[in-house]
Amino acid sequence: MFNVSASLAASRLCATILSNIITERKLGGICFIFSCLVPFLSGYSTVTFMASYNNYPGGYALKALHEADSSVKEKMVHIDAFTAMSGVSRFCENEYPWRYSKEEEIPIEEFEKRNFTYVLNEHRSIGGYQCLFAVDGFSRVKLKPQIPPLSLVKEPKVFAHGNMRNPDILSLNWPGCP
Repeated sequence: MFNVSASLAASRLCATILSNIITERKLGGICFIFSCLVPFLSGYSTVTFMASYNNYPGGYALKALHEADSSVKEKMVHIDAFTAMSGVSRFCENEYPWRYSKEEEIPIEEFEKRNFTYVLNEHRSIGGYQCLFAVDGFSRVKLKPQIPPLSLVKEPKVFAHGNMRNPDILSLNWPGCP
């Protein structure tokens, strides 16, 4: 009952305001302002969409890892907290031979003692592991004096590392890290 009465009051208020504003002169001004705002708003939507799309480097890194290594040998992948928060979820995980660890707060020096096949994390280098590839993620928007005036700045956010004691991993063709 309250919603119906509120919507009726809002409808009458809008009708009164619009009938007072819309005269022939003001209508042209309103159309001009609206036509100036539409491209700005659609451009803003495009930039924010692209920023959101590039905001999940962890998911893209895990997908690339699955596509690159198709062997049937068992593989253990460690996923750090940053990578998990940036796109890795249970929906991204594959069945055997892939196994996953999301153990938190492992000191970087301890990875060398662990027997992970792959490590996905935010560090460029880890002792005992070779950096196989990096995935760029959204960093910021840059204003530039040209058309289009906005561009996305991406930088490496998630790094995939392979255990150097595993010769099968190092024999695959990896792009390397920046």
